[in-house]
Amino acid sequence: MVFNNAARELLREAGENKSVITHDWWAYMVVTGCGGRVFYDSKPTLRYRQHGGNLVGMNANWAARFKRIRMLFLGRFKHWNDCNISALLTLEHRLTPENREILQRFADARGMSLIPRLIHLKRSGIYRQTLLGNIGLVAAAILGKI
Repeated sequence: MVFNNAARELLREAGENKSVITHDWWAYMVVTGCGGRVFYDSKPTLRYRQHGGNLVGMNANWAARFKRIRMLFLGRFKHWNDCNISALLTLEHRLTPENREILQRFADARGMSLIPRLIHLKRSGIYRQTLLGNIGLVAAAILGKI
């Protein structure tokens, strides 16, 4: 990652030792949540370091996907969302009004009963990048694992 001074200051303001799972996702949420822009370069210039100790890793095969499904059922993603929401709330005053509302809707939806949870999740605008990811998000919401 490369970021400018404004992004650096936001991340510094967010504080050290946040209980977030993936640093790249955390940086993305902070910068975009506070109105910054992220530029994605689709041309890889460094190799993605994969090893047996990676917490998440790439979803490059079905074994990895099944591992993530298992993690969903064990409540790991719910815990990760707890951590991300808690960390983002420390910057709530810096979030754009629109993103503050998205965060609040998502956080509120997680504690609702099934139908309101699904409705508020949809209204929050939260989505994943792939069809399988979106199916997983809806499944997690149905199971109360978001």
